[in-house]
Amino acid sequence: MIWHLNKIQYPVYNLGPGKRMGIWVQGCSIHCEACINKSTWPHEQGKKFPVVSIYNLVDMICKDYDGITITGGEPFDQYPQLMAFAYLVKRKTSLNILCYSGYYIDELEQKYPDKAFYNCIDLLIDGRYEKDLSSSNSLKGSENQNIYEFKDKKPAKTNLNNTGKTWSVGHEKDTVYMAGIPAQNEMERVVNNLSSKGIHIKIV
Repeated sequence: MIWHLNKIQYPVYNLGPGKRMGIWVQGCSIHCEACINKSTWPHEQGKKFPVVSIYNLVDMICKDYDGITITGGEPFDQYPQLMAFAYLVKRKTSLNILCYSGYYIDELEQKYPDKAFYNCIDLLIDGRYEKDLSSSNSLKGSENQNIYEFKDKKPAKTNLNNTGKTWSVGHEKDTVYMAGIPAQNEMERVVNNLSSKGIHIKIV
């Protein structure tokens, strides 16, 4: 089974509790206005990997990590791959899985009536990103989004929050990756501050 991904970044400290691996899927059918990660939208871009090869990477490093965060892109647009990967992780490791989705949970329940995600995802952050509804919770892009914890195979809302808005930074060749949920207008401030120091960047 092939999984279409945009990138994998680790360690990441700000997209869930503890030290985490971040997986960004490629392809999104929702296209939230003002999305800061539009490079993950086109289904024809990114790279393709066997699900088992991504699990094997997790297996090699899992002892040093607390969890995995899956975002994108829209993870639930590749539902079979997401469920296969999450099932392997939950069956064979003690890592927790946090997943972001632009779909609301009732939409996911209608799209996937098997509700398999109840059994192999620990935390779900749902809902469209609304640029005018900035959230003080560092795990949410906007206040309309909800955080669910799955206990006894049932979703329950939770107020989980990271303690700060620290960015996790990675790089590959001439590309720098900044993982995190920016505050309102924060990316503009980052770009302006770097520009004032002669560093010109392009957000993709």
